[in-house]
Amino acid sequence: MPIKNLTPLAVGKLKPPASGQIDYFDKQLPGFGLRISRMGTKTYFVMVRVHGKKVRITLGRHPALDLKEARDKARDISAKAKAGKDPRPDLGVDRERLGTTFETLAQKFMDRHAAKLRPSTQREYKRILQGPDTKAWRNIPIGVITKHHVMDLIEQIEDRGSLQAANRSLAYLKKFFDWCARRDAITGALPTDRVDPPSGKVKRDRVLAPDEVKALWMALKAEQGLFSPLVKLLLLTGQRRSEVAGMRWEELDLEGDKPTWTIPADRTKNKEKHNVPLTPAVTALIEAQRGDGDSDENEKQGLVFSTTGITPLSGFSRAKARLDKRMAEAAKADNKLVNPEPWRFHDLRRTVVTGMNDAGIVPHVVEAVVNHISGAAKAGVAGHYNHAKYLDERRKALSTWASKVATMCSDNVVALSKAQRNVG
Repeated sequence: MPIKNLTPLAVGKLKPPASGQIDYFDKQLPGFGLRISRMGTKTYFVMVRVHGKKVRITLGRHPALDLKEARDKARDISAKAKAGKDPRPDLGVDRERLGTTFETLAQKFMDRHAAKLRPSTQREYKRILQGPDTKAWRNIPIGVITKHHVMDLIEQIEDRGSLQAANRSLAYLKKFFDWCARRDAITGALPTDRVDPPSGKVKRDRVLAPDEVKALWMALKAEQGLFSPLVKLLLLTGQRRSEVAGMRWEELDLEGDKPTWTIPADRTKNKEKHNVPLTPAVTALIEAQRGDGDSDENEKQGLVFSTTGITPLSGFSRAKARLDKRMAEAAKADNKLVNPEPWRFHDLRRTVVTGMNDAGIVPHVVEAVVNHISGAAKAGVAGHYNHAKYLDERRKALSTWASKVATMCSDNVVALSKAQRNVG
């Protein structure tokens, strides 16, 4: 970190960095410094040790707080820390600010900023800041939300096939987080910094080839935690990422010889309740998430793919990067595999649909599997079908697809092959 002789003239001349933020430490007072964000916001801070742990305490923003006042404040805080006292309780306003949740600031933004805008813009801000996409952020302190949270959110919207909505959502989030930073609710890098908007040139016909499916399954074997079974379910069921990630124990009927997952209407894109027949391989993956001990109480309403049963899984962009790296390594280790082309999680859904059609499964059954109620099949025999029907046909179609995946992956999915062996 650069060290400068901080003077009123020097503080006024310091320029913002091209990205992120930069800290300038003061030559005169150890631990005291000035942080400048890429937006030009200048914030005084002091670093002290509290009970042996180094902490950063924000003092205030320049020029509302001048250099002399900031340095005096820093000296006072440093003296208290050296005397063994935690100075932070005396800074109640700052601690309250740092703990302010996304939900609280979103409401303030709607009341103080968005309310001045035209109604259509207000509706867009409300959709992204107070709608279902950011529901998981509502109780999170604003300073805890990271770039990866934002990237996961934008990718989730894009995976629904809503490229324009993903672009708009990112633009509105950038405005919101900048508004928060201007009020000192965020003192570090903005979580939207260096998050690129989804490209308008995304291929909409990407289907993973058999050797890419094999490389993916090999990569999933090395993946730890919940992402491995979750991505396997994406590949084996063809359902949307948001639907699988939001799967709840109460939606599952795993008893008997025809287990089923019922996705409620409020969690599907077309707002139609959707029944997904579960093959033995999929049922085994879900059952493996029960964990040890008696979890009946947690399973009544809890999320399947969650470490707490309450908080949705995050970190999809990082998991995808790990999978890409491992798929490339698998291709390099096996000269029969080619290096995979770029792909997205939503491409797995298209891969399932294409694979079922190639296997000779009739179009209206394929559409029923993935909960489509539009397309060429709608004008024909499927025009008025009820999604509660064709369950047996869908179960057989998904079983056929699971067996096809087992064949693609050969010895990498021995357990999967065994699970499907006796299914018609």
